Amino acid sequence: MMQKEVELDFLLEGFIDDALIEQCRDVTVNGLVQDNRKARSGNLFFAHQGYNTHGLLYAQDAVAKGVSVVLWDGDVENRDEILDSISNKVLCLHCDDLKYKVGPIASRYYDQPSLSLNTVGVTGTDGKTSIAHFLAQCLDAYDVHCGVLGTLGNGFINDLHPTGLTTVDALLVQKTLADIKQAGARHVVMEVSSHGLDQGRVSGVAFTTAVLSNMAADHLDYHGTLANYAAAKKRLFYTPGLGAAVINLDDEFGRTLAAEVRDHVCVWGYSQEKDVSAYKELADYFVNTQEIKPFERGYHLCVATPKGEVCFDLPLLGRFNVSNALAVLSTLLVSQFSLEHAVNSLSAIHSVDGRVEIIAEPDKPVVVVDYAHTEQGLSAVCRSMREHFTGDMWCVFGCGGDRDRSKRPLMAKAAEKYADRIIVTTDNPRHEDPQAIIDEVMSGFSSKDNVETILDRRQAIDIAISNAQPGDVVLLAGKGHETSQIVGDVHIAFDDRRVAREFLAAREAGVIA
Repeated sequence: MMQKEVELDFLLEGFIDDALIEQCRDVTVNGLVQDNRKARSGNLFFAHQGYNTHGLLYAQDAVAKGVSVVLWDGDVENRDEILDSISNKVLCLHCDDLKYKVGPIASRYYDQPSLSLNTVGVTGTDGKTSIAHFLAQCLDAYDVHCGVLGTLGNGFINDLHPTGLTTVDALLVQKTLADIKQAGARHVVMEVSSHGLDQGRVSGVAFTTAVLSNMAADHLDYHGTLANYAAAKKRLFYTPGLGAAVINLDDEFGRTLAAEVRDHVCVWGYSQEKDVSAYKELADYFVNTQEIKPFERGYHLCVATPKGEVCFDLPLLGRFNVSNALAVLSTLLVSQFSLEHAVNSLSAIHSVDGRVEIIAEPDKPVVVVDYAHTEQGLSAVCRSMREHFTGDMWCVFGCGGDRDRSKRPLMAKAAEKYADRIIVTTDNPRHEDPQAIIDEVMSGFSSKDNVETILDRRQAIDIAISNAQPGDVVLLAGKGHETSQIVGDVHIAFDDRRVAREFLAAREAGVIA
């Protein structure tokens, strides 16, 4: 997208005091920036409190690089000194609650792209990526090009550009939406993280539909309490102009949320329960299973919907993917797809990279790679493996460093409940001692008879695949699609899927190494 000149008073009208708008007349800016390293001549620089530091500390450098306007809020040491040093060089304007206004201002700059799209936001602890990608696959199947923003990257389903974040900053969100719109898309599906909601990264996005997958304890290192985490998730469902909420009624938080938001938005509730009469006060419409029959590579489902009952085969493993499929089906129906088209597209979807991704060779154990990194996620994928495989289940997992420590022993309890053999290993230790992380995980086991610890993740995968028998399943949990291990600040190349294929290839069919 070409850089363009936009009048400053148009961008800021309603966001700053009326008395300041007069200073904006006849001023134009040719770009928006929050990172001083990316500042260019003629840009508008946003300076507000970030997670670790305040943007005003970098304003002098941004001005030196040629920005023409600094929009700021908050307090920081030497604030007045900084403002005095730049106010005679560029226009400096105060804006309350700036972090929540960056998105709406950027939306104006990019001609409000989300208003021209069917914009679906997906939030929840687990399942965001799967729901977003399954939905995009279904929409693409009927030639209604669908953009994606999320954990695996931004762009289109077969042309994603990794960003390293589930929800990128507010400026990039709006620019990406504009690029997707310009490329001819009619729909966009966005994973919306609790961090992104709390930090205002999706402020200014006109969501058509909001989807909740589920809720479990996660990111408490950031939010502090489960109540704060839940409050962040709720923000999505109070987006001005939201048309519909698609909510998992099998989830306790989902039921609470549905009851709370039904007074201002149309609620579609989805459930794996055959009888949803107990939920009749929670939703306007229901999509729920009448029959769930597992087979080796998926499920046969019969589902009741407001548009009739339908039966079809879902080519995915895991009861959680049944729930994800119900979320997708509900959203397709909300988006005015016929039941026939919605079911036909669901019957043809494929698994998402690193989400219950099966690696199988004849007469060898089956390997399943999954991103499960919470107690709820690990429990769900382990439970599902029991439904599809009859042999022993091996579970190889670890916990990331510099992240919520409270979930470490809970992950152990989840694995212990379902797995026959468990290997606890490293995940992304970051700046923590890997052995100390493992020790905290180990504290959650009631018995360590079938548990071993192997610090080196590659060796742990080798041991599991070498010792598992044909008919067994080896679950590699926690990293999924990731292609590196983070040790300190260094990213070391490591992909569970590549490593698993290497050890499967090295193993003789039907023979225990």
